[in-house]
Amino acid sequence: MSIRIITDSSSDLDLSAAQEMGVELVSMSIQFGEASYLDGVNLDKHDFYKMLAENPNSPTTAQPTPNDFLTHLQKAKENGEEALIITLSSALSGTYQSALIAKDMCDYEPVYVVDSLSATAGVHILAEYACRLREEGLPAKRIAEKLEELKGRIRIFAVIDTLEYLRRGGRLSSLQAGLGTVTKLKPVISVRDGAVMVVGKAFGTAAATKQLLKFLSEHPIEESFPAFALYSDDKGRVDEFLPKLQEVEALPQDLRFCSIGPTIGTHIGPGAVGMAYVEQ
Repeated sequence: MSIRIITDSSSDLDLSAAQEMGVELVSMSIQFGEASYLDGVNLDKHDFYKMLAENPNSPTTAQPTPNDFLTHLQKAKENGEEALIITLSSALSGTYQSALIAKDMCDYEPVYVVDSLSATAGVHILAEYACRLREEGLPAKRIAEKLEELKGRIRIFAVIDTLEYLRRGGRLSSLQAGLGTVTKLKPVISVRDGAVMVVGKAFGTAAATKQLLKFLSEHPIEESFPAFALYSDDKGRVDEFLPKLQEVEALPQDLRFCSIGPTIGTHIGPGAVGMAYVEQ
């Protein structure tokens, strides 16, 4: 029985890459004022960050509806396929819940839903691993089990360039954000237990980058999986970061690049740099 693998656009998988992998994408929606967009369909990442910079108010993001997932599940049912859905962390969005509702609505037994407890390239890593296991001939149930085993080892660390977008989203007061801007405070964030958390703070980008490298050394990269250099719009930040990774002998063999999309970019803004990978 063939397996239909589905994930959402928070994975920051480009449509062409998803098609090449044999993965179907369900889009998040982004609302700028009265205008609504579908992530990766009629709003690309570069245009998103341009609009983010031009608008004084933060956009809102919305999870896919159960019907968005149901469309894919009904195709699987019609074709007699198993289905595996990998979603954005349930601590960040209701996407996982939408997928579970769709599974119930479809009334089709071989459907498996995995809460990634991750975001952006962390979801991508799980989707790619699922494709690898599918090629090895594993059934969807066993693939879902192996994803559950792996997801606790996925690590995401990043340095945020500005606190402004956390303020816009209500995660910081105006006073806290203002003080951070004046003092050039740069937070280091991580995804832990599915949620975005501040794990370090430093004055200036150089000091924050040192903290980031420290976290990477404490949580070393597993080379049997791809690692992703993350950036929000400005790839030049990654180009500056890679030599520092090499200096501390933490440059992965299979290193790829991932531009952070609207789902996480709404909250962290442009200029962020980081890594997503599987820990040893």
